[in-house]
Amino acid sequence: MPHRTRQKLAHFAIPWLNRPVSLSYFVRHVVIACVWFGLAAEAGATSVAPSAGVSGSTHGARSSARSARGTGFAWPEVVYSGNAVSLVSPLQFGLSGYQPRVRLGVQYDRQWYKRHWLYGGAAALLDRGDYETFRLDQCGLPSDSGACGRGGVAGFDIWGGYAYKLYLRDFHYVVPVLRVGAGYSRWWYPNVGGAREQVRVASQSLTARVGAGVRVFFFPHLAAGLDLNLALGWLGHREQPYVQDVRRVSQLGVGLEVLPLVVEYRF
Repeated sequence: MPHRTRQKLAHFAIPWLNRPVSLSYFVRHVVIACVWFGLAAEAGATSVAPSAGVSGSTHGARSSARSARGTGFAWPEVVYSGNAVSLVSPLQFGLSGYQPRVRLGVQYDRQWYKRHWLYGGAAALLDRGDYETFRLDQCGLPSDSGACGRGGVAGFDIWGGYAYKLYLRDFHYVVPVLRVGAGYSRWWYPNVGGAREQVRVASQSLTARVGAGVRVFFFPHLAAGLDLNLALGWLGHREQPYVQDVRRVSQLGVGLEVLPLVVEYRF
Protein backbone atom coordinates (compact mmCIF):
# COMPACT_ATOMS: atom_id res chain seq x y z
CA MET A 1 0.00 0.00 0.00
CA PRO A 2 1.50 3.45 -0.92
CA HIS A 3 2.69 5.55 1.99
CA ARG A 4 0.26 8.37 1.17
CA THR A 5 -2.67 5.94 1.23
CA ARG A 6 -1.54 4.59 4.64
CA GLN A 7 -1.43 8.15 5.96
CA LYS A 8 -4.99 8.79 4.80
CA LEU A 9 -6.24 5.59 6.40
CA ALA A 10 -4.40 6.36 9.62
CA HIS A 11 -5.85 9.87 9.63
CA PHE A 12 -9.34 8.39 9.37
CA ALA A 13 -8.99 5.45 11.76
CA ILE A 14 -6.79 6.58 14.65
CA PRO A 15 -8.79 9.62 15.87
CA TRP A 16 -11.98 7.54 15.75
CA LEU A 17 -10.44 4.69 17.77
CA ASN A 18 -9.15 7.10 20.40
CA ARG A 19 -12.71 8.13 21.27
CA PRO A 20 -14.25 5.59 23.70
CA VAL A 21 -17.72 7.04 23.23
CA SER A 22 -17.59 6.45 19.49
CA LEU A 23 -16.37 2.88 19.98
CA SER A 24 -19.13 2.02 22.45
CA TYR A 25 -21.64 3.68 20.14
CA PHE A 26 -20.46 1.44 17.30
CA VAL A 27 -20.58 -1.77 19.36
CA ARG A 28 -23.99 -0.94 20.81
CA HIS A 29 -25.54 -0.27 17.44
CA VAL A 30 -24.06 -3.41 15.89
CA VAL A 31 -25.73 -5.48 18.63
CA ILE A 32 -29.02 -3.57 18.19
CA ALA A 33 -28.89 -4.17 14.44
CA CYS A 34 -28.35 -7.93 14.96
CA VAL A 35 -31.30 -8.11 17.38
CA TRP A 36 -33.51 -6.11 15.04
CA PHE A 37 -32.53 -8.34 12.14
CA GLY A 38 -33.44 -11.45 14.09
CA LEU A 39 -36.80 -10.08 15.26
CA ALA A 40 -37.73 -8.92 11.76
CA ALA A 41 -36.89 -12.28 10.22
CA GLU A 42 -38.64 -14.13 13.05
CA ALA A 43 -41.83 -12.15 12.41
CA GLY A 44 -41.82 -13.35 8.81
CA ALA A 45 -41.27 -17.01 9.75
CA THR A 46 -44.75 -18.35 10.44
CA SER A 47 -43.85 -22.02 10.55
CA VAL A 48 -41.17 -23.94 12.42
CA ALA A 49 -38.43 -26.00 10.78
CA PRO A 50 -38.22 -29.71 11.68
CA SER A 51 -35.78 -30.56 14.44
CA ALA A 52 -33.69 -32.80 12.20
CA GLY A 53 -33.55 -34.23 8.70
CA VAL A 54 -34.93 -31.74 6.17
CA SER A 55 -36.69 -28.41 6.28
CA GLY A 56 -38.89 -26.80 3.70
CA SER A 57 -42.44 -25.90 2.74
CA THR A 58 -44.68 -27.01 -0.09
CA HIS A 59 -45.81 -23.44 -0.67
CA GLY A 60 -42.22 -22.26 -0.94
CA ALA A 61 -41.38 -25.17 -3.23
CA ARG A 62 -44.25 -24.33 -5.58
CA SER A 63 -43.33 -20.64 -5.56
CA SER A 64 -39.68 -21.34 -6.31
CA ALA A 65 -40.57 -23.82 -9.03
CA ARG A 66 -42.82 -21.25 -10.70
CA SER A 67 -40.17 -18.53 -10.47
CA ALA A 68 -37.59 -20.81 -12.08
CA ARG A 69 -39.89 -22.16 -14.82
CA GLY A 70 -38.28 -21.80 -18.22
CA THR A 71 -34.84 -20.97 -16.80
CA GLY A 72 -33.58 -24.54 -16.32
CA PHE A 73 -32.99 -23.97 -12.60
CA ALA A 74 -35.29 -24.53 -9.61
CA TRP A 75 -34.62 -23.81 -5.94
CA PRO A 76 -34.44 -26.95 -3.77
CA GLU A 77 -37.75 -28.10 -2.31
CA VAL A 78 -36.04 -29.08 0.96
CA VAL A 79 -32.91 -28.07 2.86
CA TYR A 80 -31.09 -30.62 4.98
CA SER A 81 -30.49 -30.01 8.70
CA GLY A 82 -28.60 -31.76 11.47
CA ASN A 83 -24.90 -31.21 10.66
CA ALA A 84 -23.02 -28.63 8.63
CA VAL A 85 -19.38 -28.15 7.63
CA SER A 86 -18.32 -24.75 6.29
CA LEU A 87 -15.22 -23.34 4.65
CA VAL A 88 -14.85 -19.80 6.00
CA SER A 89 -12.59 -17.08 4.59
CA PRO A 90 -10.89 -14.77 3.77
CA LEU A 91 -10.44 -11.49 5.74
CA GLN A 92 -10.38 -9.90 9.18
CA PHE A 93 -9.33 -6.43 10.32
CA GLY A 94 -8.10 -5.01 13.60
CA LEU A 95 -10.06 -1.83 14.38
CA SER A 96 -8.12 -1.39 17.62
CA GLY A 97 -4.79 -3.20 17.71
CA TYR A 98 -3.25 -5.32 14.97
CA GLN A 99 -4.69 -8.67 13.82
CA PRO A 100 -3.51 -10.81 10.87
CA ARG A 101 -5.67 -10.01 7.87
CA VAL A 102 -5.92 -13.36 6.06
CA ARG A 103 -8.14 -15.96 7.75
CA LEU A 104 -8.73 -19.45 6.30
CA GLY A 105 -10.91 -21.68 8.44
CA VAL A 106 -13.22 -24.68 8.80
CA GLN A 107 -16.34 -24.63 10.97
CA TYR A 108 -18.65 -27.42 12.16
CA ASP A 109 -22.28 -26.72 13.14
CA ARG A 110 -24.52 -29.18 15.01
CA GLN A 111 -28.28 -28.71 15.26
CA TRP A 112 -29.25 -28.77 18.91
CA TYR A 113 -33.02 -28.20 18.77
CA LYS A 114 -35.01 -26.87 15.83
CA ARG A 115 -33.48 -23.46 15.02
CA HIS A 116 -30.84 -23.64 17.75
CA TRP A 117 -27.33 -24.73 16.74
CA LEU A 118 -23.93 -25.08 18.38
CA TYR A 119 -20.73 -24.52 16.42
CA GLY A 120 -16.93 -24.61 16.66
CA GLY A 121 -14.08 -24.01 14.28
CA ALA A 122 -10.40 -23.43 13.65
CA ALA A 123 -8.54 -21.20 11.20
CA ALA A 124 -5.04 -20.38 10.03
CA LEU A 125 -4.03 -16.71 10.32
CA LEU A 126 -1.61 -15.27 7.74
CA ASP A 127 -0.27 -11.86 6.83
CA ARG A 128 2.75 -9.95 5.55
CA GLY A 129 3.87 -6.47 6.50
CA ASP A 130 6.31 -4.16 8.25
CA TYR A 131 6.30 -2.27 11.55
CA GLU A 132 3.61 0.12 10.28
CA THR A 133 1.35 -2.81 9.40
CA PHE A 134 1.85 -4.19 12.92
CA ARG A 135 1.12 -0.73 14.41
CA LEU A 136 4.45 -0.43 16.21
CA ASP A 137 5.84 2.95 17.28
CA GLN A 138 9.34 2.48 15.91
CA CYS A 139 11.24 0.72 13.14
CA GLY A 140 13.42 -2.22 14.15
CA LEU A 141 15.06 -2.79 17.55
CA PRO A 142 16.53 -0.16 19.89
CA SER A 143 20.02 -1.45 19.04
CA ASP A 144 19.35 -1.57 15.28
CA SER A 145 16.71 0.87 14.10
CA GLY A 146 17.21 -0.08 10.45
CA ALA A 147 16.18 -3.75 10.66
CA CYS A 148 12.52 -3.26 9.83
CA GLY A 149 11.91 -4.90 6.48
CA ARG A 150 8.72 -6.68 5.56
CA GLY A 151 8.05 -10.24 6.71
CA GLY A 152 5.37 -12.86 7.15
CA VAL A 153 3.01 -13.56 10.06
CA ALA A 154 1.50 -16.93 10.93
CA GLY A 155 -0.85 -18.12 13.66
CA PHE A 156 -4.13 -19.83 14.50
CA ASP A 157 -7.63 -19.05 15.72
CA ILE A 158 -10.10 -21.35 17.50
CA TRP A 159 -13.68 -20.46 18.38
CA GLY A 160 -17.08 -21.78 19.41
CA GLY A 161 -20.56 -20.61 20.32
CA TYR A 162 -24.29 -20.62 19.75
CA ALA A 163 -26.19 -19.83 16.52
CA TYR A 164 -29.85 -19.13 15.85
CA LYS A 165 -30.79 -20.05 12.28
CA LEU A 166 -34.11 -18.67 11.14
CA TYR A 167 -36.63 -20.47 8.96
CA LEU A 168 -38.46 -18.41 6.34
CA ARG A 169 -41.60 -20.18 5.21
CA ASP A 170 -41.77 -18.86 1.64
CA PHE A 171 -37.99 -18.76 1.16
CA HIS A 172 -36.79 -21.85 2.99
CA TYR A 173 -33.62 -21.96 0.86
CA VAL A 174 -32.50 -18.62 2.38
CA VAL A 175 -31.27 -19.07 5.97
CA PRO A 176 -30.37 -15.97 8.05
CA VAL A 177 -28.05 -16.71 10.97
CA LEU A 178 -27.35 -14.88 14.24
CA ARG A 179 -24.26 -15.90 16.24
CA VAL A 180 -22.69 -15.26 19.63
CA GLY A 181 -19.53 -16.96 20.88
CA ALA A 182 -15.94 -16.66 22.02
CA GLY A 183 -12.52 -17.35 20.54
CA TYR A 184 -8.79 -17.48 21.19
CA SER A 185 -6.09 -16.45 18.71
CA ARG A 186 -2.30 -16.52 18.75
CA TRP A 187 0.23 -15.47 16.12
CA TRP A 188 3.95 -14.93 15.71
CA TYR A 189 5.94 -12.24 13.88
CA PRO A 190 8.64 -12.76 11.27
CA ASN A 191 12.25 -13.81 11.66
CA VAL A 192 14.36 -12.98 8.62
CA GLY A 193 17.98 -14.13 8.38
CA GLY A 194 17.97 -15.14 12.04
CA ALA A 195 17.44 -11.57 13.30
CA ARG A 196 14.13 -10.22 14.57
CA GLU A 197 12.76 -7.26 12.67
CA GLN A 198 10.83 -5.58 15.49
CA VAL A 199 10.41 -5.46 19.25
CA ARG A 200 7.17 -7.48 19.23
CA VAL A 201 7.66 -11.25 19.18
CA ALA A 202 4.15 -12.72 19.52
CA SER A 203 0.55 -11.72 20.21
CA GLN A 204 -2.61 -13.39 21.46
CA SER A 205 -6.24 -12.42 21.92
CA LEU A 206 -9.28 -13.63 23.84
CA THR A 207 -12.52 -12.19 22.50
CA ALA A 208 -16.29 -12.35 22.67
CA ARG A 209 -17.85 -12.42 19.21
CA VAL A 210 -21.25 -11.43 17.90
CA GLY A 211 -22.35 -11.46 14.30
CA ALA A 212 -24.84 -12.25 11.59
CA GLY A 213 -24.82 -13.97 8.24
CA VAL A 214 -26.91 -15.62 5.57
CA ARG A 215 -26.85 -18.88 3.60
CA VAL A 216 -28.47 -19.42 0.21
CA PHE A 217 -29.02 -23.08 -0.69
CA PHE A 218 -28.75 -23.84 -4.38
CA PHE A 219 -28.97 -27.57 -3.62
CA PRO A 220 -30.47 -29.42 -0.63
CA HIS A 221 -26.98 -30.13 0.76
CA LEU A 222 -24.95 -27.15 -0.48
CA ALA A 223 -25.09 -23.40 0.16
CA ALA A 224 -23.03 -20.25 -0.32
CA GLY A 225 -23.16 -17.18 1.89
CA LEU A 226 -21.39 -14.57 3.97
CA ASP A 227 -20.75 -13.71 7.62
CA LEU A 228 -19.95 -10.44 9.38
CA ASN A 229 -18.66 -10.74 12.96
CA LEU A 230 -17.50 -8.21 15.54
CA ALA A 231 -14.86 -9.42 18.04
CA LEU A 232 -14.30 -7.49 21.29
CA GLY A 233 -11.89 -8.44 24.07
CA TRP A 234 -8.32 -8.62 25.33
CA LEU A 235 -5.24 -8.32 23.13
CA GLY A 236 -1.81 -9.12 24.61
CA HIS A 237 1.69 -8.78 23.15
CA ARG A 238 5.06 -10.27 24.10
CA GLU A 239 7.83 -7.78 23.40
CA GLN A 240 11.58 -8.26 23.68
CA PRO A 241 13.61 -5.12 22.90
CA TYR A 242 16.78 -6.73 24.36
CA VAL A 243 17.83 -10.35 24.90
CA GLN A 244 17.28 -10.24 28.69
CA ASP A 245 14.31 -7.86 28.60
CA VAL A 246 10.91 -9.47 28.03
CA ARG A 247 7.75 -7.49 28.73
CA ARG A 248 4.01 -8.01 28.39
CA VAL A 249 1.74 -5.36 26.91
CA SER A 250 -2.07 -5.52 27.00
CA GLN A 251 -4.74 -3.47 25.26
CA LEU A 252 -8.35 -3.48 24.15
CA GLY A 253 -8.79 -5.53 21.00
CA VAL A 254 -11.58 -4.83 18.52
CA GLY A 255 -11.69 -6.84 15.32
CA LEU A 256 -14.02 -7.16 12.35
CA GLU A 257 -14.33 -10.45 10.48
CA VAL A 258 -15.55 -10.00 6.90
CA LEU A 259 -16.20 -13.46 5.46
CA PRO A 260 -17.87 -13.21 2.04
CA LEU A 261 -16.54 -16.59 0.94
CA VAL A 262 -18.53 -19.21 2.85
CA VAL A 263 -19.37 -22.64 1.42
CA GLU A 264 -21.58 -24.80 3.63
CA TYR A 265 -22.29 -28.52 3.22
CA ARG A 266 -25.11 -30.10 5.26
CA PHE A 267 -25.61 -33.76 6.01
